[in-house]
Amino acid sequence: MSLNAKLLSSRQTGSALVVAVFIIVVMLAIVLALSRILLSSSDSVVYEVQGTRALFAAQSGMELALTELFPRSGVSNCSNWSFNFATAGLTGCEASVQCTAQPVTSPQLSQLYQLQSTASCNANEFITSRSIELEVRQ
Repeated sequence: MSLNAKLLSSRQTGSALVVAVFIIVVMLAIVLALSRILLSSSDSVVYEVQGTRALFAAQSGMELALTELFPRSGVSNCSNWSFNFATAGLTGCEASVQCTAQPVTSPQLSQLYQLQSTASCNANEFITSRSIELEVRQ
């Protein structure tokens, strides 16, 4: 082999190393981007499930408050209530319901109540809350 051929082959071995390092860096960037997307989508699913649980807890709190507001005895008592749930689907959720008696301007209505139920659910570091409002008349 001539001296020129040896010089050319020694120069080309360094370029293969540069190409290999470049490919490794590009593949690492792709893997990191995909793992970040995967983590982001799993967080979105957790927040969606937790949000649904919080909505159900707010609705359950509202229904429990309505049974307190309008008991079978017929005596309405508008106050604030707080509920902690221990059922399997709502574990870690709590709801608070605030009741406000509204002034009545119509002679057809005996009493108007405005209820606001706010629930929050806690699962590890994920905390979500939902709120619903309802107006009822007696």
